Amino acid sequence: MLTPSPGQRLQVSKDGDWAVSIHGSDADRVVVCAVGGDGVIIPFSEEGGRRWVAPSPLIRDTPLEVIAYITDDRSGGFVNAAYPIHVEIAGQVHSFPEPDGQLAAVILAEIYAKDGVWRAKVANEGFTFGIDAYARARNLKNADFPSRPRREGAPSRPPRGATASGSGVLIAPGLVVTNAHVIEDGTALELGRSRNKLRPVAADLIHDLALLEGEVEGEPMALRHGAPLWLGESVLAAGFPLMDVLGADLKVTTGNISGLTGSSGDVSRFQFTAPIGSGSSGGAVIDEFGNLVGIVSASLAHGNMRDRGSISENVNFAIRAGMVYEMVAAAGFPIPEAKPSLNCDRRDVVQRLRKSVVSIIVHF
Repeated sequence: MLTPSPGQRLQVSKDGDWAVSIHGSDADRVVVCAVGGDGVIIPFSEEGGRRWVAPSPLIRDTPLEVIAYITDDRSGGFVNAAYPIHVEIAGQVHSFPEPDGQLAAVILAEIYAKDGVWRAKVANEGFTFGIDAYARARNLKNADFPSRPRREGAPSRPPRGATASGSGVLIAPGLVVTNAHVIEDGTALELGRSRNKLRPVAADLIHDLALLEGEVEGEPMALRHGAPLWLGESVLAAGFPLMDVLGADLKVTTGNISGLTGSSGDVSRFQFTAPIGSGSSGGAVIDEFGNLVGIVSASLAHGNMRDRGSISENVNFAIRAGMVYEMVAAAGFPIPEAKPSLNCDRRDVVQRLRKSVVSIIVHF
């Protein structure tokens, strides 16, 4: 068995057979296919033992990309857990390298012809947000990837050319945290105030967090992840709700921690009462000193509660700052070093918020 390195070019035969064998713990969730330079999707057939076989011949007159992806990535998970992955080319088995980043869709090989000779580049690159992100990057409209489940009752994607907005928090130089759902289905991201480009570098779909990189002016906010939250503690929420109605300046509201868990006892979240609105998602929940204790994620569906004969107001949820800390570490970024603040002067706290909480424009 050969072990090629990332970026290595393998000379291949145009009429050689191709197969991909998946041996890791998440192998049952991974599907393999190829995509032609003309946008044609070429399914691989699954054989026993988690082995995917390409139609013969696989190579045609256009370049190809061989892709392994999590078929149900909206439930979380990355292809990394499915390694080792072995790619068999014309009878020769290669153990392909695992990606450095956490990816839900991995381009295993890029197949192309140069000077009349067909080559396969060992890619091990891909997309944190899965095969949908790959399709957007390749401009594959209405792509029908094999074994891709449809979500019952899922809202349609925004029309092409539409924009939406959300909020984010600067936690380290050039590193912004927001909700994964804020940037879902977006084709381009930028800061609201500077229009500088942002790019996703990591995502935790289960906890609804995403990390973005870019040129961001401001002052990173300190994370409070060691000291526990306490019930009734005063907090502020900061973000950019309803920018098309309320304007593009930062909005700050006050409240308290009303519950130490999220829905169904989810300990990664907590409840707070500071009012929020559409566009607040990804914004900051801070303590009285201006330290980040959570990332705004959702409000209780008040309409649904009224339909059940109940009344609910200002029941909002945030993701604990400790989850942000763990995600940054897991993604391989330097641990944020901003020192916790001990200054509780409200004016100073709000001025620091202006330097740390940003608006995010999402283009579809």
